Amino acid sequence: MARPASITVLDGHASVGGTKIAVDTGTATVLLDFGTNYQRQSHFFEEFLHPRPARGLVDLLELGLLPRLRGVYRPDLFPATDYPDRDAGFPGEPPSAVLLSHAHLDHCGALAYVDPSIPVYASPTTLALLRAWQETGQTNVSTEVTYVAPRTPAEGGLLQTERGAPRRHRTYRLLGEPSTGFSAAIARSPVRRGELEGPVPAAGTADPLVRSLGIDAPTVDHSLLGSHGFLLDLDGARIAYTGDVRFHGARGPETEAFLRRLEARSPDVLIVEGTRLRRDDAEPPQGRTSEEEVRSNAEKAVAAEAGRLVIADFGPRNIERLVTFRAVAAATGRQLVVTAKDAYLLQLLSTTEPGIPLDFGVGGMRIWAEPTTRSPGAWSSSVTEAFGGAEIGPEEIERSPGRWIVCFSFFDANDLVDLRRAARGGLWLYSSSEAHGEEQEFDFRRLQHWIDWAGMRARGFSVDGEGTVRFESGYHASGHATEAELVELVRRASARQIIPVHSATPRRYERLLGPEGARLRFPTPGTPIVV
Repeated sequence: MARPASITVLDGHASVGGTKIAVDTGTATVLLDFGTNYQRQSHFFEEFLHPRPARGLVDLLELGLLPRLRGVYRPDLFPATDYPDRDAGFPGEPPSAVLLSHAHLDHCGALAYVDPSIPVYASPTTLALLRAWQETGQTNVSTEVTYVAPRTPAEGGLLQTERGAPRRHRTYRLLGEPSTGFSAAIARSPVRRGELEGPVPAAGTADPLVRSLGIDAPTVDHSLLGSHGFLLDLDGARIAYTGDVRFHGARGPETEAFLRRLEARSPDVLIVEGTRLRRDDAEPPQGRTSEEEVRSNAEKAVAAEAGRLVIADFGPRNIERLVTFRAVAAATGRQLVVTAKDAYLLQLLSTTEPGIPLDFGVGGMRIWAEPTTRSPGAWSSSVTEAFGGAEIGPEEIERSPGRWIVCFSFFDANDLVDLRRAARGGLWLYSSSEAHGEEQEFDFRRLQHWIDWAGMRARGFSVDGEGTVRFESGYHASGHATEAELVELVRRASARQIIPVHSATPRRYERLLGPEGARLRFPTPGTPIVV
């Protein structure tokens, strides 16, 4: 006998990020996103204190940073000394799939711990973004979101990576038809050719699960390409999930089209984000800076720096912002310099997204030749093969610093040591989000020390003598809808039940919706809400 359909918010109910939602259809369970809750994780861990990879899932489960769920996690990450029966005593039903809204890690980072045989439904662009992040970053269990290195038991309840064992693809089902170029790139070995095994990601839009759940995945506007909302048409229940949305980016019309589909279908349940909900009415009204305004303001700031180096600091996967600064560079007679990781990401994305810039060369974009020696991986060899001759080192930038906009972020700040002569007198233009929490404020103070040491000036943020961090508007377009836009979305969707997630202040919706707030359902983690 089928169970009544229900929704269980496992995490992310009262925080920006960590979204994990289980939808029980009555006959199957699917997960909407499976993200890392960085806010909760910071209660226990920081830069030099991490979950222990050799202990698999132990630290995360025991500290409550991952929910205890049956049939969700990788069998090879349960040490027999701690979990002799693995997850046999955990509650819930094994999920049939994970549906990923987009590639920000607060929505998909905990996928690293999920059983790789569970199908993950995502856009080709989301998979490209995650593959680039995994290949070019640190190699450990917490980054294994697109392929995994199997672990085997060692002494003392520890786990070790199997030497010489091939990495294995996760089971990805793509929300869209992959191109031949994408399929070839994603199937390539991340370490050595022939070492990546398992199911090559394939189109999943017509498979039985999509049909049985009526899964519709409209694209939406967000600060990350490849973002989706979800509509599930179950027997007797229609469920909508916004993911992260905005209306003011280059793809704002796609969010509006998604909203029109919600209006037409009148979902029974709307699971809606609330990132930009204010704490109370005393907070100042929210602005809505568009990407075009960012371009205009950045162009004016760069034009005022004739003869001086400009460093543009923005999110490493915000391709829309990279394209913006490429336009700024062209308008101000400069060339854009990106990192090798950026170049590799653009190379992968060019197989999934139209208009991705790949004009690398002496007259186009250039690739920062990082002076530090690193072991080249397959990804960096791919960049060298594709864009050889586009590299630029500190000496060439130093000869004419006013010709360049260099795309760095906080984590590239130590390369200022090699650019110190070119950087003096130049501008560090911050074009990303404000700090969320005390840890990020510390990062801005550190960054200000780097900028001061290099003799540069900062725009977009400032740190006063007391250490207070302030942000200058106009240089960043938020990835999220404003409070007023969220209220309009909720009202137009006309859902019978509204479940707020991804917000530090979800109860703000009560004040904003007034009498309509009676439809709100504030989740208790782990407790089902019957549809």
